[in-house]
Amino acid sequence: MTAIVWIRRSMRKHDNTALVQAAKEHDEVIPFYVVDENYFETADLGYPRVSFWHDSLKELKEILQRDGQDLVVRKGKPLEQLQKVIEETDADKVYYNRDYSPYARERDQKVENNLECEVESFKDLVMFEKREILTNSGDPYSVYSYYSKKWFKRDKRRPEKPEGFETPELESDEIPSLKELGFEKPEGTEVWEGGRENGLKRLENFKERIWDYDDRRDLASQDGTSKLSPHFKFGTVSIREAFWASERVKARNPNEDDSGIKTWQEELAWRDFYFQMIWNFPYTVDEPYLEKYGSIGWKSKEEAPERWEAWKEGKTGFPFVDAGMRQLKQTGWMHNRLRMVVTSFSSKDLWLDWRDVHEYFSKMFIDAEVSAMVGGIQWAYSIGTDAQPYFRVFNPISQGQSHDSDGEYIRRHVEELENVPEEYIHEPWKMPEQVQEEAGCIIGEDYPEPIVDHSEQREKAIKRFEEAKED
Repeated sequence: MTAIVWIRRSMRKHDNTALVQAAKEHDEVIPFYVVDENYFETADLGYPRVSFWHDSLKELKEILQRDGQDLVVRKGKPLEQLQKVIEETDADKVYYNRDYSPYARERDQKVENNLECEVESFKDLVMFEKREILTNSGDPYSVYSYYSKKWFKRDKRRPEKPEGFETPELESDEIPSLKELGFEKPEGTEVWEGGRENGLKRLENFKERIWDYDDRRDLASQDGTSKLSPHFKFGTVSIREAFWASERVKARNPNEDDSGIKTWQEELAWRDFYFQMIWNFPYTVDEPYLEKYGSIGWKSKEEAPERWEAWKEGKTGFPFVDAGMRQLKQTGWMHNRLRMVVTSFSSKDLWLDWRDVHEYFSKMFIDAEVSAMVGGIQWAYSIGTDAQPYFRVFNPISQGQSHDSDGEYIRRHVEELENVPEEYIHEPWKMPEQVQEEAGCIIGEDYPEPIVDHSEQREKAIKRFEEAKED
């Protein structure tokens, strides 16, 4: 009997739950991927993310072929292509790993309802899903700290290797090039290479630095984070592989302070938390979790075009914010501290609509995960689950001073400020004229004046939230 493993995001052979289970029950297994060209034509996607996906898909096919198997690729609509392969091979079962966004749920339900064979799905993207971790009264958690206590106490499955299987000979389309899909590399873009090999290298390198994660993760200029999120997004490395790798580091050094490891594992728990939030509260993709703030007066990008463009292009006049936005545009990634800072700035300083921010981030980030993106943006906007209290507003100047004290990160991404003295790097508008000339950076010409007065905007934001709260 023949099984089809419909691969979407778990772009790896090892510890791919659907593939592991199919190989246990079938001698013939068809790893199957559908390139939905219509999706690439209609979705607004940035080059770095599509390039990372392309690398990962190509490498998965190469790995399977190296092991005497194959990845069958077809172009078209998933349901139609799956049905064709079932007819061609008399496959009796389709396996796939679950996804949790409203779009994915609708797509997968359509396939399950219409395929003419048995379909089985599996938990793979996360440690714990849906309603596995609930409050004592049986409700989904909306506060992370309580959720995480149970997350850490639960037993966690270890990675599994699929048993040997054969892939029958079957017609397979070529994986289309990025150019064929309509993507050209923008000038000045630094592209991350995808694929499992790069993911495992990154994991291995991070294991050497995980002890210092607590101390270094917020330092913008340093390589203090794991940078594994794109690999989790496309499934080149599983969450189980990463978690148990960190546990092995801890076990080899039982007398060391493991607070850095625990803090990093908290990030994995946060990731699961946001996945269960979007499953249990799918409306948050379009509406605030805290519905009382739904019409608080955010301005769409059409209503505030100058502010939107300044924020998007990294030309707000606040160096730390601008460095973060330019890093995103240049690389498809942004340091996590900066993600909080630029999103708070778009909210409490510029009053830009969070939906536009989400749409832009979804296009630009390599690791754009709907659940984490919605959760993080709504947290910064003080409208989400476990949200940042509205009266706490990130100061874009002091954040830079705390997390990029010498301005190394700023100079790396905002070239106009490369020669600005350290004492002015976070507030360049305070430079005397002579210093501006010596630095080759005239404020208002080479680099913009601050687009807003942060202190004034902070007070206005707090007042708006208080008024909405009272209503």
